[in-house]
Amino acid sequence: MYFKDYRKVLVVFAHPDDAEGQFGGTIARLVRQGAEVNYVCCTDGSRGGTDPSMTDAELTAIRAAEQRAAADLLGVKEVTYLGRKNGTLEVTTDLRRDIVREIRRHKPELILTLSPFRVLDAPIGLSHADHMNAAEATLIAVYPEADSPRAYPELLDEGFEPHSVNDVWIPAVNGADRIIDVTDTVEVKARAWLCHKSQAGAKTGKPAWSFEPRMGARMRAAGAKIGVAFAESFRNIEITSSVPAPSPQV
Repeated sequence: MYFKDYRKVLVVFAHPDDAEGQFGGTIARLVRQGAEVNYVCCTDGSRGGTDPSMTDAELTAIRAAEQRAAADLLGVKEVTYLGRKNGTLEVTTDLRRDIVREIRRHKPELILTLSPFRVLDAPIGLSHADHMNAAEATLIAVYPEADSPRAYPELLDEGFEPHSVNDVWIPAVNGADRIIDVTDTVEVKARAWLCHKSQAGAKTGKPAWSFEPRMGARMRAAGAKIGVAFAESFRNIEITSSVPAPSPQV
């Protein structure tokens, strides 16, 4: 399988719940095969709820707890928050530097992140501006910044040496070149996804989130392409590094 040799994986995303929805089955598979997986969430999630009476601080704390619970179900080791206000994420030098710091800290071979461009043949929610900006900042952080000793010299002073990433995967509706069988992990993905109860809108009378209408059909369609029940689809971005990346050990 595509990821059998990855030992360290970093997942960089915009909001609490993005990782489970886009990558949950693949993350669970990676963990089960022995990879260490860590999260970087770019925003605080404070504008993602449906209860207008709740303060930003209250919702931020709730969403952090929900994210930790979901990460625990999938076997994720660490969740780092970069603290930006969601709905305002921009591709700034400060954001790129913060992502570079986490890349150098965790030294991943594989990064999973969101799509850096608007996907017109998918539901508009997948093309949230925060998603695109988190992904674009991550791609710039991967190359040319994370492995350049001249990028952010202050990080060298903090002890974070340059690091080369082998691969980056982004979700793909069409044009996927990595279709991952997650039939054995789809149940834990669903349970992790449902940890994000604050997004259900219970106080406004909306029903709790249901896994099937939101992503089940899409995962079954991906699975049909490789003859399995459920799959997650990605596009691999080739990394052209200024420093040769180490080959995975076979």
